[in-house]
Amino acid sequence: MKIHHLRALVAIASTGSINGAAKALYVTQPAITKAVRELEAEFGVRLLERNQWGVVPTAEGAALVSRARTVVREMERAEEDMAHLKGLRDGSLVVGITPIVGTVGLTDALVEFRKRWPRVTLEFRELGFNQLNEQLRNRTLDLAFAAFAKPMADSGSVKEMFSFETVFVTRANGPYACADSLEALQDAEWIHTDVTESYPAFVRTLYERAALAPPHCITRCTSYALFYSLTQSIDAVFAWTRHSLETTELGRSFVQLALPVVPPQLQLYLLSPPETQLTRPAEYLLDCIARAIEPMLACP
Repeated sequence: MKIHHLRALVAIASTGSINGAAKALYVTQPAITKAVRELEAEFGVRLLERNQWGVVPTAEGAALVSRARTVVREMERAEEDMAHLKGLRDGSLVVGITPIVGTVGLTDALVEFRKRWPRVTLEFRELGFNQLNEQLRNRTLDLAFAAFAKPMADSGSVKEMFSFETVFVTRANGPYACADSLEALQDAEWIHTDVTESYPAFVRTLYERAALAPPHCITRCTSYALFYSLTQSIDAVFAWTRHSLETTELGRSFVQLALPVVPPQLQLYLLSPPETQLTRPAEYLLDCIARAIEPMLACP
């Protein structure tokens, strides 16, 4: 088994065809076919099959593809590291983010990053937490950033970076804009994006402590596109970072509520593949993000 065998298999799985793999790797179709046949002969199993959508891995092929992606990407990283040490500035960098992270300094960081690494191919993938973890494990992502209110344990692959102050907000000209108590918001719709029960439980606890019945509507919306649309279209209450409220165009549509309680701070975490050394562009992007975020941090 050689690296070109694994590259061919990964390319087929990614493109769904022999022709697509050949184009992606700049080789001929017979070369791709030969590589797959040699792999199948080595393992003694069929790795690919054809269906109505194209060429797909068999169960055995899917298991090998999962491992092969890691090997191929690590080889690419090694090749990039050697090129960078020789002064070249090419390469690729794939960064995963949870949706809210896009509002906390990535644009400024990218502008600074491009000054030093103008030729690196960048890809940002907005994903859920489970997807981030999966793609970090198979090395599809170089690094990832996730923002959560719920603390996560630091580990070799998870590191807390910063905390952001969050506040309760509503539409600036809506009927709840002047609300200054939880009681005044019992009939409001409370919207959140938490896929767990943490945020709804937090809101209900606030009301229980105030000896009040909880809000009638606590709405979960895990589609951020729809969430942003709803926040501008209905008179809802939701948590927002103070930075986004004060500096973004969307934030100007909202007003902070003068409540005696505040939502939990938002924690920004760096997630990296376990036991993997970051490439030089990845390390520099991390530095750029840290510098971009520093001015907007809430006090710990």
